[in-house]
Amino acid sequence: MSAENRLTADQLAALAPGDDVTIESGAEFGRRRHTAATVVRVDGSCVVVSCEGSRGGKFVERYGLRDALRVGGGTRAELVSPDPEDPAARDALRRRTQRIDVLYREWSRKRADVDALRQLHDAIGECLATNLVASQPDA
Repeated sequence: MSAENRLTADQLAALAPGDDVTIESGAEFGRRRHTAATVVRVDGSCVVVSCEGSRGGKFVERYGLRDALRVGGGTRAELVSPDPEDPAARDALRRRTQRIDVLYREWSRKRADVDALRQLHDAIGECLATNLVASQPDA
């Protein structure tokens, strides 16, 4: 694990519940693994995230606000900046757009259902707003 892609103190301080983050682990075995996670809460000294394990189980882990390293646990892990080519970043995008897929399928079964179309439109608007805000450079 390296410090060049670790989240900075400002990025850690800006995290809020619901934000997507990327966890890097496995460097001690010679193969880095990236996992998508969601911030659950931010305490005084740590960030609590929820992630899905390889077999589908949910895990809750704590990471320090000062250094972005996992608190406890048997192996080293840290919060890092997502790489667009990284599978974890693609997984986070998939989770954000999954609601749109579900709503589209519901609407396509009953195309005359105006409420279903309205929900689909709102979900697309929320996703676009989130992605546009995330892609804006800091002024």
